[in-house]
Amino acid sequence: MRFSDCLGQERPLSIIRAHLAGSRFSGAYIFSGPEGIGKKMAAKIIAGQLNCTGQAQRPCGECSSCLKINKEEHPDLHIIQNGESQIKIEDVRDILRQASFRPYEGMVKVFIIDNAHKLNTEAANSLLKVLEEPPKDAVIILITHKPQNIIKTVLSRCKAIKFTPLIRAQLENILIKNYALDKTTAHFLAYYAEGRLGLALRLKDTPLLQEKNRIFDSFIISAKPLDRNIMGQSKEQLQVCLNILASWFRDIYLLKAGAADKEIIHSDRHSDLLKLIPKFSFKQLDDILSTLSESSLYLEKNVNSKLLLHNLGAQLWKV
Repeated sequence: MRFSDCLGQERPLSIIRAHLAGSRFSGAYIFSGPEGIGKKMAAKIIAGQLNCTGQAQRPCGECSSCLKINKEEHPDLHIIQNGESQIKIEDVRDILRQASFRPYEGMVKVFIIDNAHKLNTEAANSLLKVLEEPPKDAVIILITHKPQNIIKTVLSRCKAIKFTPLIRAQLENILIKNYALDKTTAHFLAYYAEGRLGLALRLKDTPLLQEKNRIFDSFIISAKPLDRNIMGQSKEQLQVCLNILASWFRDIYLLKAGAADKEIIHSDRHSDLLKLIPKFSFKQLDDILSTLSESSLYLEKNVNSKLLLHNLGAQLWKV
């Protein structure tokens, strides 16, 4: 991977390049911004450049060090990614132990803490030890889309670099030109992913386009009870349904407000959206979108899904 692979992030990458060129990329950094926009990719590219053994362009992407880093198999690249779980003090103690050693194979040890907002209080306080006096041959990069959830003492010891989503129309063009997607699919993914290239690429090989149309046909057009259609699905599947429904009602709201057709997510269902505009007032659409947002939060907190869907269905079909 090279910096040219990290599309649409010219501003943060220019800051990173300046630090690297001046041999000032050291200590601790925090990369913040929405999920799926290239923060982790940029961190791995930095690890590649700091440890690349190529003679010309760095990172070269071809030397043994670059290849190992791309596969996350380099002994001097340490990535903490606990998924939905908390990052605990045991994880941070491993960083402290590894940071005390010299690089094993490369020139710089790189520690990447993904979803750094999941550091629990004990782990965050322990991390302060290495942030206050980072080794000269080690770099720590925290990655997060929720910097507000990281304790201030940790934030204050990191150099902050902010990443932003692509303009949605720009992402649509990238998906068409670079990934050979048809215009309908590219438009949907670019706008549904809100300009996040990584998320769009994760979704492009899933049946989401067909799934979202099934949801519309089952829940909106036929107006059947919500719980009868999706009861029994997993938490992840329910979350997808809620997100799709939110995007659908968002489109109705925008069209009702006079937004340009190109701004809607579901352009392939434009005629269906137009038919539903007279059915909802702005107040009703506000209430529906608020209910969907609350339902999504409740789902994360493992609220009883049957009760959640019953309440949501009552809101959606009371008009």
